[in-house]
Amino acid sequence: MRLLSRWTSPAAFAPLAILSLIALYINVASGALVRVTSSGLGCPDWPACSAEAALPALSGHQIAEFGNRVLAAAVVVATVFLAISAWRGRELPRTQRRLGLAIGIGTFAQGPLGGVTVLTNLHPVAVMSHFLLAVVIVACATVLVVDLRGWSAAWERPSWTGPAGWVLAIWGLALVISGAVVTASGTHPGDRSDIPRMTNLLDAAYVHVRVAVSFVAVLAIGLWLLARIAHPPRRVARVAAVVVALTAVQVLIGEIQWRSELQWWLVLLHVLTATALWIALVAFARLLAPAPATATRREPAAAQEPSAAAAD
Repeated sequence: MRLLSRWTSPAAFAPLAILSLIALYINVASGALVRVTSSGLGCPDWPACSAEAALPALSGHQIAEFGNRVLAAAVVVATVFLAISAWRGRELPRTQRRLGLAIGIGTFAQGPLGGVTVLTNLHPVAVMSHFLLAVVIVACATVLVVDLRGWSAAWERPSWTGPAGWVLAIWGLALVISGAVVTASGTHPGDRSDIPRMTNLLDAAYVHVRVAVSFVAVLAIGLWLLARIAHPPRRVARVAAVVVALTAVQVLIGEIQWRSELQWWLVLLHVLTATALWIALVAFARLLAPAPATATRREPAAAQEPSAAAAD
């Protein structure tokens, strides 16, 4: 119990936030692997693998699907610990506490939502809901880590950088969603031929390409204005460089996978790069927004015991 109390103490909040972000990215990678290898119904029941056996047989699809569930359970534990740490950390800034609680609650909700996805035979709406909730949780974890590490510390931001960051983040979200629709409409829906697609693949790809082109244009204009007018500090420029690099890699992979008839490993690489780009883009948008408040909810307690957040 002492060990559990230490793992969920306010002092563990920052390490747990970083661990949760890493675990969430790995979990997205695991879910993508299940999807692109057509293993979505490798275990047709939930939470057990099947009505006949709780554990999977030694076959590729079942191992991939059940392995994803085991990994997801570990991620739930890490993020629930984060939520408990946030709940106990009364001296933490209110925004950080709320983000920690949201990450834990949202990840916990992924379990039953994943069960609904399986029990509805991978219905596209359930699959998309499962994925979009993961995208939102990853964004919350990214903002929390950026604030905890002090990367969003005050600098002379023009008033327009905050809204510009929101625009880029929303455009990036549209890019991620349209790409997910392409995947849900593609050639890797599940291990049975009767799994429904989201929509026509060509139509979905047509929309996604145009969202991608417009995103690149908006990103280029925004970065040009930022460099010429705002003159951001080096840390902001570095994150912007990561966003540009990941965008270029993503465009290249997307073109190759389309011309290669959507090979599963290329689709997986495309999803992993898209998730990394989403993390970098959310971090960049957070750096453009006003610096987070450092005031605590209980000033007397904060004055007596310096918090980990204040130390950061």
